[in-house]
Amino acid sequence: MTNHKKNKRLPEPLARKHRARKRLVQALYQMHYNDMTAKVVIEQFLEEQDFNKVDTEFFKSALKYIESNREEIESYIDPHLGREKDSLGAVEYAVLLMATYELLKHLETPFKVVINEAILMATEFGGEGGHTFVNGVLTKVAADTRKFEVNQQ
Repeated sequence: MTNHKKNKRLPEPLARKHRARKRLVQALYQMHYNDMTAKVVIEQFLEEQDFNKVDTEFFKSALKYIESNREEIESYIDPHLGREKDSLGAVEYAVLLMATYELLKHLETPFKVVINEAILMATEFGGEGGHTFVNGVLTKVAADTRKFEVNQQ
C-alpha cells in the first residue's frame, strides 16, 4: 500500500511558533499541577529542552502574560464552557488559555489558524474528544474577541 498522506512542511517561522505553542501547553500544564511560576517554568524549560528551533520569545511572553492576566483570559473562556471549569482536563484548559491569549494578543495570526493549532494540541496531548470541545469553545471565544474577522468569513 502506498501512503497518500501529503508531507506538509511549515515554513520555518511558522514551525518555530508551532513548537512554541506545544511547549506553552506543556508549561501551562506543569504550572497547573506543580504550582510553579512562569519564571521558574521558563528557566526549567530553557535548561532542560532544546529551544534551537522554537520561537522562544513567543513562548516566554505568552507564559508571562497568561500568568499575569489569567483572570482576564478566563473571562473570555469560562462563559462558553457549558460545565464547571474543575471538570475539564488540565490539558484542554491549557490549550484554551494558550489559544485565547493568542486570539487577544496576536491579531496578525488569523483566528482560524489559532483554532486549528489549538485543535492539533488538544488532539496530541488531550483526552479523547477533547479537540472537539476545544474547537467549540474557541469558536465562541473568537466570535467575542475577533468579531470583525469572524464576520468576514
